[in-house]
Amino acid sequence: MLEETKKLEELRQKIEKAENESGSTSDYLDRGKPNPAEQKAALERMKKLDEEAKQLKAQLRKLIANSPREAIEEWVNYHVAILNRIIAEPVKDANSRTRVFVAKETLEKWEQVRKGELDYVGINWYFLKDYKEEVSKTGGKWWQIWK
Repeated sequence: MLEETKKLEELRQKIEKAENESGSTSDYLDRGKPNPAEQKAALERMKKLDEEAKQLKAQLRKLIANSPREAIEEWVNYHVAILNRIIAEPVKDANSRTRVFVAKETLEKWEQVRKGELDYVGINWYFLKDYKEEVSKTGGKWWQIWK
């Protein structure tokens, strides 16, 4: 596994973490009924997380541009393999149908990354929870599953 491939995925996961934390903070503001001080702190936290995600995306864009093509292919192929497994699952009900649909949409985004049309792909934590866990396992050292 190329070192650049590891760096690409580590950065993607950092972006995802910042975006998810910002989203959770937004949910807290919408549903948590914070007092004015808590609301102010939550808004400041969201602003910080959104700025962090923006900066990380710029870093990812630069890393993609400076990485060898093999690293991009290795990174995309890793995600595509997991998504193809999900897409091949039997559709039993509405939830599994939605899961396959979301996997197909995510696969399309990864193909955009392959073509250089997109830099970042987030993983739907609800319908693709196992995919998200698989790429996050071994303490964020997802590439160790290839060893």
